Amino acid sequence: MEIINAFDPPDKPWLKGHRGIDVLAVEGEPLRAPTKGTIRFAGTVAGTATVSVLTASGHVLSFQPAATMLKKGEEFSAGERIGTIGSGDHCDRSCLHIGAWPDEAKKRYIDPSRFFGQEQSLLLPLSRKPDEEAKAGGGGSATSGAGAWGGHSNGRIPASAMCPLKTAPGQMLRCDAQAAFDRMSLAFAARFGSPISVTDAYRDYATQVILKRRKGRMAATPGTSNHGWALAVDLGSGINSFGTAQHQWMRANAPKFGWIHPGWARQSGSLPEPWHWEFRK
Repeated sequence: MEIINAFDPPDKPWLKGHRGIDVLAVEGEPLRAPTKGTIRFAGTVAGTATVSVLTASGHVLSFQPAATMLKKGEEFSAGERIGTIGSGDHCDRSCLHIGAWPDEAKKRYIDPSRFFGQEQSLLLPLSRKPDEEAKAGGGGSATSGAGAWGGHSNGRIPASAMCPLKTAPGQMLRCDAQAAFDRMSLAFAARFGSPISVTDAYRDYATQVILKRRKGRMAATPGTSNHGWALAVDLGSGINSFGTAQHQWMRANAPKFGWIHPGWARQSGSLPEPWHWEFRK
């Protein structure tokens, strides 16, 4: 998630300020839930398509512009697709505006970034971003694990060849990767109290095209993303920050379940991404 306008609330409720965050997004992009909850509102606010949800922690998250086919009160899980991003003119660039406040408060706005694991940010110069992600290959535990299998093309794997994650509904992986991930997620839950939050797993070709439009050189060329092999995940739950207890747990335990943190994604790698993990075939 790339924040282009940060949370900047006013000192007084009646003063001007930015009461949420704006994240880079394009029309038609899937809207995924950062945490489990229920649909609170779906409609228009001041002429802008709006979706708001009530999280399990008792907070309201509002997304604009966005629409959903889900009904008020309908439940969803973390990482599940809950709608589609629409068009709007809130930003100079295409964006999604996110607001957050405790449900019992009268819109006492708080920083929404905490729900997306964005307490810490890592900015890299474009010169360090490869046009394509690291390729699969043999070697040690830091070697990329994603690659072609089953005669399928990247991002064009049929649903019948994959399995849904039981601990992260709405996400899919190759079936052996799914089974191993769910076992790992349950072990993680035994240590930290909840399963691993998955923000991205299999990424089909159409989604890769959308991300390329949104991020430009900061996204892999469509048809080359490691997520397009259904063998890579992007994670939250504290794993998405270097040095946390959760990230250290993953470094120590994930290989036991067949999951590795590729060398390019490590803190000393060419493109540090603490959240990106891959299944070794």
